[in-house]
Amino acid sequence: MAEMIAISLSAKVAATLSRSAVVDISSLVAVRSGIAAAARDLELLRAFLRFADSRRGADALASAWVDQIRDVGFELEDAADEYAFLSGGGFVRACANFGAWLALARRLGKARVRLRDLSDAKERYGIRPAEASASSSAPDGGTAAFVGRKLAEAAHFLQDGEIVGFAAHRRSLMKWLTEDLDSRRSLVAVCGMGGVGKTTLVTSVYKEVAASRHFDCAAWVSVSKNFTTDDLLRKIAKELHRDARAGMPDIDEMDYRSLVEALRGHLAKKRYLLLLDDVWHADAWYEIRNALVDDGKGSRIIITTRSQDVASLAASTRIIMLEPLPQQEAWSLFCNTTFREDANGECPHHLEHWALKILGRCCGLPLAIVSVGNLLALKDRTEFAWKNVHDSLDWNESSVRGIGQVSSILNLSIDDLPYYLKRCLLYCSIYPEDFLIKRKILIRLWIAEGYFEEKGQGTMEEIADDYLHQLVQRSLLQVTLKNEFGRAKRLCIHDLIRDLILQRSAKEGFTVFSKCQPTLESSKKIRHLILDRWASDHRPVPKMTLLRSFSAFKSDVDSSVLSGFRLLTVLNLWFVQIDKLPSSLTKLLNLRYLGIRSTLIEELPQDLGQLHNLQTLDTKWSRVQRLPPSIRKLDNLRHLIVFRRRSADFRSPFPGTAIEFPDGLQNLTCLQTLKYIEADEKMVKSLKSLKHMKSLELSGVHESNLIHLPSSISTMSGLLCLGIVSRDANVILDLEPFYPPPLKLQRLSLTGMLAKGKLPSWFGHLDNLMQLRLCSSELRGDSIGLISSLPRLLHLTLKNAYTDKILTFPEGSFPVLKKLSLHEMPNLSHVEFGKGSLVHLNVLILGRCDELTAIPQGIENLTELNNLELFEMPSEIIQKIQDGETLEGNYEDSQRTTTVKNIHWYNGRLLQKTIYTNLFTVQM
Repeated sequence: MAEMIAISLSAKVAATLSRSAVVDISSLVAVRSGIAAAARDLELLRAFLRFADSRRGADALASAWVDQIRDVGFELEDAADEYAFLSGGGFVRACANFGAWLALARRLGKARVRLRDLSDAKERYGIRPAEASASSSAPDGGTAAFVGRKLAEAAHFLQDGEIVGFAAHRRSLMKWLTEDLDSRRSLVAVCGMGGVGKTTLVTSVYKEVAASRHFDCAAWVSVSKNFTTDDLLRKIAKELHRDARAGMPDIDEMDYRSLVEALRGHLAKKRYLLLLDDVWHADAWYEIRNALVDDGKGSRIIITTRSQDVASLAASTRIIMLEPLPQQEAWSLFCNTTFREDANGECPHHLEHWALKILGRCCGLPLAIVSVGNLLALKDRTEFAWKNVHDSLDWNESSVRGIGQVSSILNLSIDDLPYYLKRCLLYCSIYPEDFLIKRKILIRLWIAEGYFEEKGQGTMEEIADDYLHQLVQRSLLQVTLKNEFGRAKRLCIHDLIRDLILQRSAKEGFTVFSKCQPTLESSKKIRHLILDRWASDHRPVPKMTLLRSFSAFKSDVDSSVLSGFRLLTVLNLWFVQIDKLPSSLTKLLNLRYLGIRSTLIEELPQDLGQLHNLQTLDTKWSRVQRLPPSIRKLDNLRHLIVFRRRSADFRSPFPGTAIEFPDGLQNLTCLQTLKYIEADEKMVKSLKSLKHMKSLELSGVHESNLIHLPSSISTMSGLLCLGIVSRDANVILDLEPFYPPPLKLQRLSLTGMLAKGKLPSWFGHLDNLMQLRLCSSELRGDSIGLISSLPRLLHLTLKNAYTDKILTFPEGSFPVLKKLSLHEMPNLSHVEFGKGSLVHLNVLILGRCDELTAIPQGIENLTELNNLELFEMPSEIIQKIQDGETLEGNYEDSQRTTTVKNIHWYNGRLLQKTIYTNLFTVQM
């Protein structure tokens, strides 16, 4: 954390001191030079900070030193932000605040003295990396690495009842190891977060396969994070000679080359099995693979890892992704562990309530379930005793044997992060439990916090997207929904990971999270304040003048409190009972992110343009009706998302309406996202200045402004997403003049009648298009052919967009399409899928096609079809499916099984019935 502050401060100082509005005053009181010098000092301390951070918990002296460095870092960050705040109002305002400049200079001087004293203290108390390297490598029984090795070794001696929930994965592993006829040496990878049971699964399989003599020799080796290549090769050699010590060469004195030659000689002409447990980096494989000969004997290497990047060393068909256990299997493991000495192994009825609550705290993680089960096995079987266990269960702080090891294993993943990923992960502690995080919003929040700088051709958004991907690859963030490009759209944090980062953030003054709490204490150290379902109870939120980020979720917050957060950079309100923003908001000159999604706020401050640093303005699903004219002054604005809800009922946001933009759009040259804006001729012409635009959504388009749109869009060389909605049903969208066409488009949505019922001739050149949505287009059959050959099109939605009665998909059409949606086709009565068409289609959705009474002809040609959704379709097609062969029992193991969902409205409620069937046996 301290290293993060040093680097963050360096970047912030570079940006802050680039301003010259009040250079004379700040130089007079030595603020500029003082901040810059302090930042340089912290930069020089970075190596010590990284080292000392790594010793926290194990070394009280290092922990105390880092805590004090962190506090000084916060003070210096305050000074840099105060400098930016005082500079933001111009020269006249700076002169009026001369007293504030003097006070800032005094605080800065004290902070620099403290920093010098702490720098001297590290020498005086011997806090040196060189001294720690030897001691830290000792096998201390309390270290997380040692705990991990001990648990891995213990996996060899587990009983069958202690291995639950891996039956399908176990069958796959056995098949790949013993039935695969491929004679080449190949890799198998098992990937998942810490504690999910990777080692338990592969070790149980390893023991059975090794005992079967299917392989000539076998070795089980724990790699761990801090391996050395020579030691790893020695481990492998010793394991291979475990049963024949007499014939083992003296390998302890061998160098790398001798080790490789010895291993190659031993493995030559043999079919061997090697299990590499807990591989953190792909380098481990690259550095030892030369020793593992491939003689065409069918040798196999199994890797367990927390990193999806490491898992990708194996073929995609040989990777197992382990997830936390579902409820039923988690309960089975819990009972097997807790009541293993009982004859029936069942939980007594009077303890089920607390057993389920305790199990819920384990979040399906086998390591946590076994640890808490072992603890409960020693407790009295009374509700009082089990309630005490539930109430005192703290994964991170517990000294109870077994419970603390859960956090030790999970913390390994967090501690392994470089500083730039660690701060991004810790920031995720702002989200409530089980909250679905939207990828784009998280990225914009990270950017607002100043975590990134533009590098070369890469934008901050692209850098942030890469960092988020790395956290997913390391199994620290979980993807719950992907977009049509296969990228994360919604994410969540496993509850135990969230608990750990929340405690870390709170302990280090990074974040305070208040859930349903009526009171809060003021603190100068708090950087991020989050209120989750917080009721003020007529008691104010304390004023925290140095707060940087304020988020409120489903909370009751008085608007006046916002005026107390002077240095705020992020203000994020979501489902908050607030109807207006205070005028004082415009004095938050450091504000970079303003989000008021799903609130009842109707108006933005007229002086919003004073927020010169604002990067994101998000009013989606609020009741904001218009944008103030001063918005044209926000020349740093990168993302503008506005969409007005009509209803004050949070449960009914639809329908929404776009908002008009006042004059001056051409000034916002940094804009990358502009969504749900009402088009007019002047505004469309202004778009020509927005050359960095990547995502554009326009409503109210008609012929008079459409003619200017092609020339405006032609300047947007990086445009990826485009949405056009016509003003009404009488507007004709003539897209043929778009030249050059936006060839980089990945997502396109068109709502309105297309000229001559055809797509423009250039449409077939959109080779990057992945998602297409056409509404009210009045397309004819020949236009479908133009779409069908697009090489990357994954999702296609046609809503009231097709006028013919017959829709045919010929052979070879839509070669990569995965999802097809056909909605509100009043004339459509026959759909036919030719052989070799839509060969990768997974999902087919049919909705409100009243004349389509038969199952589409040739549906048996959709060999990858897994899901068919029917929304308010004619009863005839539903009946034919119901009368067909419905599969009973374990449908998941049946071949060619399709999940059919029949969805319809009934008495104001949306009902769904699910059928599992083989559509190819249903009579057409």
